[in-house]
Amino acid sequence: MKFKILIPFFHLLAMALLLSPGVGANDAASGDRDAWLKSVHESWAEEDHEFKNSPTSPLAGTQRFVISEPGTVYFAQVEEQPVLSLEQIDQLAFSLARSGEQWQWTKLDEAIEVSRADETVPSGSFLATGDQLKAGPLTVQFYPSAEEVIMLVFDPDTQRRKDFKTLDRFEANPKFVVTATIERFESPEQLDLVTERQQFKKQYRYARLHFEIDGTALGLTAYKHALEGEGSKSLFIPFTDKTSGKQTYGGGRYLFAEEPAEGDEVELDFNLVTNPLCSYAAIYNCIVPTPENKLPIAITAGVKKYDHPDH
Repeated sequence: MKFKILIPFFHLLAMALLLSPGVGANDAASGDRDAWLKSVHESWAEEDHEFKNSPTSPLAGTQRFVISEPGTVYFAQVEEQPVLSLEQIDQLAFSLARSGEQWQWTKLDEAIEVSRADETVPSGSFLATGDQLKAGPLTVQFYPSAEEVIMLVFDPDTQRRKDFKTLDRFEANPKFVVTATIERFESPEQLDLVTERQQFKKQYRYARLHFEIDGTALGLTAYKHALEGEGSKSLFIPFTDKTSGKQTYGGGRYLFAEEPAEGDEVELDFNLVTNPLCSYAAIYNCIVPTPENKLPIAITAGVKKYDHPDH
């Protein structure tokens, strides 16, 4: 039995779905529309490739474990499924134990190999967000925090992944590429945003984005996971519109954008709107858009609702 922790492969789509530098709103509205359209189609193809081929594709998500026990939790693989126990059992592979506000993994099978990026992580080290463990055909992804560690299990043999060809999307439309004015809040407040599991996730309410579509003045609030350091330039924009619950997922839609290094304008391309991962598998815990991000028009752009038999 061989286990291996790998670096994250399937990310939240933010970077994969941003337009390439220099291809954007002005290009969509000008003679460079072909370049913009090519960029959009390339982003869509990359997203489809991740859904079809990534070991942590949402279409492969099967199980979710939340571990908060103060003692040691043992893991074994029985009939190609992970088994958790508070006591030592047969076919043990590794264990997890809380140490202060971190989670320490311990090797219990000599065949285990652990790595993060290009570095080996020895037994007794602490898990980091996004670490992945390979157990036969299964992949397990970890999300540790001070109170608990969440394990998401992915099985590449799910029928919905086997049947997948492409996400259903609206036709690319340049009218849904806009330049928004950024109204940054003087003191971004860290909020507890409600999730589909009736839990909370912390995000900073960072700015109000003002723009127009077909002459209608619109606004959306952008959030940030962090104000400094890694990821601090990524704007997270969850919203609903007139298509929500009809043509698109009822739990909301997500748009990501990159805050410019300077200036008070940001490009929004709604053709790159994605679904929350909860729309594909029940293992996730997705933020629900707030009422202030309910648009009064139909955004007929981006990914449509995904229907599959077991969800």
